[in-house]
Amino acid sequence: MKYYFAADVHLGLPPENESREREKRFVNWLDKIKSDAAEIFLLGDIFDFWFEYRKVVPKGFVRTLGKIAELTDAGIPVHLFAGNHDLWMRDYLASETGAVIHSTDLSVNLNGKKFYLAHGDALDTDNKMHMALRSIFTNKFLQKMYSGIHPFFGLSFAHAWSKSNRKKHSPITPQQFERLYGYVCKKVKSGNYDFVIIGHIHTPMNVMKNGFNFMTLPDWFSGSGGAAFDNGELQFDEF
Repeated sequence: MKYYFAADVHLGLPPENESREREKRFVNWLDKIKSDAAEIFLLGDIFDFWFEYRKVVPKGFVRTLGKIAELTDAGIPVHLFAGNHDLWMRDYLASETGAVIHSTDLSVNLNGKKFYLAHGDALDTDNKMHMALRSIFTNKFLQKMYSGIHPFFGLSFAHAWSKSNRKKHSPITPQQFERLYGYVCKKVKSGNYDFVIIGHIHTPMNVMKNGFNFMTLPDWFSGSGGAAFDNGELQFDEF
């Protein structure tokens, strides 16, 4: 039995036809791995935007939600992490799909190895602009204020902002990676981790040095698949 990891599908990001194609590939991957999956960890930004109003959730994603429910009904735990695009998960996804929701990072032992799992956006604390936005988005009072906006306008604004932000996204530079790796080394030293896996940066890397394995997961814009941990080895799982 294997442990699987994926991130950054960004379901719902326009144009609609491209989002639907990504969803089909993602669901096909989930279907492929269900035969030997011990647990599945979805490390954030599975949705390009997610905000649960009291009586309203974003429309769509029925293939994904149905597949996750199928997996959990079959006894396969699915862990769904909040990323910086889908921070606002409450109880709907857990109650409808059976997924375990994580609003922060997770330390977990898998087959005798210690893992640190996170979306990754909170690691780069030197990025002052992003950390300021994150503090705004996670503010309970501001979330409550936003929930007072009619869903039509709230969701429309969020999708427009996300689409604009996506256009500014670029691959991580070597300097940015070294800075991020420095933060990860501190985390490993404090927690004695064997493996660290994150998403967020959209650039797949698998680095083994300094006594631990550091992996950044690919996004689903240019390819498909995540990663698999099997027999003590962590490798990308392309589909």
